[in-house]
Amino acid sequence: MDTIWIIVIAVVAAVILLSIMLAIANNSGDRFMEMYDKMMHITANSHKSVMEFINEQNFAFFGGKLKVARTDKKVGDAYSAKYKTLVLTDQTLNADSIGSFSIIAHELGHAQQDFTSGRVKRMNVLHKIGSIVGKLFVPALLAAVVLLFIENLRVYAYVCAGVAGAIFLFAVLVKFLTVRLEKDASKRAIVMLDEFMPANEMKDVKKFLKSARMTYWSDLMRLLFGWTGLVKKTKMF
Repeated sequence: MDTIWIIVIAVVAAVILLSIMLAIANNSGDRFMEMYDKMMHITANSHKSVMEFINEQNFAFFGGKLKVARTDKKVGDAYSAKYKTLVLTDQTLNADSIGSFSIIAHELGHAQQDFTSGRVKRMNVLHKIGSIVGKLFVPALLAAVVLLFIENLRVYAYVCAGVAGAIFLFAVLVKFLTVRLEKDASKRAIVMLDEFMPANEMKDVKKFLKSARMTYWSDLMRLLFGWTGLVKKTKMF
């Protein structure tokens, strides 16, 4: 009887965990956009503009070496390690909102990672490797399926399957490391903003940054379960 209860509990726990993971995969993007639209329209009581904030951080931590560029891409804010540039949308730059300060601080967090350690560069290298080996995933998988039905070539089928599996695991690793990188950038952002933003607004900042980070978890979940048809598919790299 105890064994049966253990099995039942294990199955229920597995179903709950799977449901949570699928919910993250399917809903995180929409929740972030809802949060994005909300936070971009709430003016921050910071007593400074976003450009003043950028300039202060630039000269305090980066020796004035950071550049700022604009992009028309919706939610296209990013940090370019190659050009040492904050790439920000007009909406982010033109609104002194909680959302704008959060986004800018997060990208400044990536800039700190780049200037103080090799984490950003290592991630860029991993993504470049992934973009190359990722092209071999489908051919290796198809070759494994075909060779499996040819008795004398089954060893090669196992080799191809192993290659495909290794590529998939590498993709999972890269996405997981990306989540960790984003989490660290958000922590840095919170430290920057906590110096001048009131406590009630910092709660919104943390919620907003967490919502953004969940989209990276969503990407990882979509990779893991994309083959099931229960979630939208995503690129491996």
